Amino acid sequence: EDDSAHALKLVSGDNYIPGPFYSASNASDFAAALGLPDSGQGGRADILIANAMGFQASAFGNHEFDLGTGEVAGLVAIHSDDGNSYPGAAFPYLSTNLDFAPDANLAGLVVADGAAPQANSIAGSVVITIGGEQIGVVGATTPTLGTISSPGDVGIAPMDFNAANSDDLDALAAEIQPTVTALTDAGINKVILLAHMQQIAIEEALASRLSGVDIIVAGGSNTILADANDRLRAGDTAAGTYPKLFTSGSGEPVAVVNTDGNYRYVGRLVVGFDANGALMLDTIDPVFSGAYATDAQGVADLGDPAPIAEVAAIAQDVSDVLIARESTIFGNTAVYLNGVRGSVRTEETNLGNLTADANLAAAQAVD
Repeated sequence: EDDSAHALKLVSGDNYIPGPFYSASNASDFAAALGLPDSGQGGRADILIANAMGFQASAFGNHEFDLGTGEVAGLVAIHSDDGNSYPGAAFPYLSTNLDFAPDANLAGLVVADGAAPQANSIAGSVVITIGGEQIGVVGATTPTLGTISSPGDVGIAPMDFNAANSDDLDALAAEIQPTVTALTDAGINKVILLAHMQQIAIEEALASRLSGVDIIVAGGSNTILADANDRLRAGDTAAGTYPKLFTSGSGEPVAVVNTDGNYRYVGRLVVGFDANGALMLDTIDPVFSGAYATDAQGVADLGDPAPIAEVAAIAQDVSDVLIARESTIFGNTAVYLNGVRGSVRTEETNLGNLTADANLAAAQAVD
């Protein structure tokens, strides 16, 4: 039997992150190459890649909101101009602890929870039928969104969240649980939570607090979970097994999965469910489940499958823009500039100092 008939393709958010790759999508040359409106909208390459890869649902991450909710709407919704059309997200964006109704840019994209996935939409949950079985998919976003991004008038719950506070973790679970319960009350006994919490410890805490959730796809922490037989990229190490297993608030097993971001890995979980919708842990085979590196060796290990032509074309068009934009050398350094995530997020670095000084100089030039 064709395994693809039973496959779900899900992502836990931060599908686009401001930076050179994001900005390349705003170029006229990029729009012309792909027949898109010349709207100056960044981020379209990532959404088009997600469409081509066949993602069926995504959580909202924090980076989706970095440039405001108008930017979010411009990427999720269809846009046409001068005979050219941008299709928007071919999958729904999900988050049950965010309230989009107060935000004028996003309110019109909201659809009812618990329905089949709709393109260009926002909801708290969807139901996807795979192999004749209904799978509930729920989204959740870090409650720190208001202080680390720009969510406009979107409501965020719980407010004043502190991950170190057990009561706050309880409050977060209480925001998610009603959406899960609505699915299970409707007879859907297999539920996946796409949780973009930025700290895998939070997703782990939710695993034991929620009832009715079978799988949690974590997001935003870039934590690499892997089996002992998974080949990781050079220099990478696993922070835990794939999946990590917990017991839910209703006494059933919960699997938590996560991989690194920026297209560096694809996580694959192959698992069976019993007649009651509970995970059958003995069906998880580390030969098939785990983190798959997307480097050249990883592709070769899979038998060198042909790349998705549309993805390859988009990546090439982005590359063309970046080569044209970034070919001017403004300066050189004989010193290694430390931009490692673990360093720049936790301590002073020379790259941090350089960029801070550059920003200050640019601001002082106008004020």
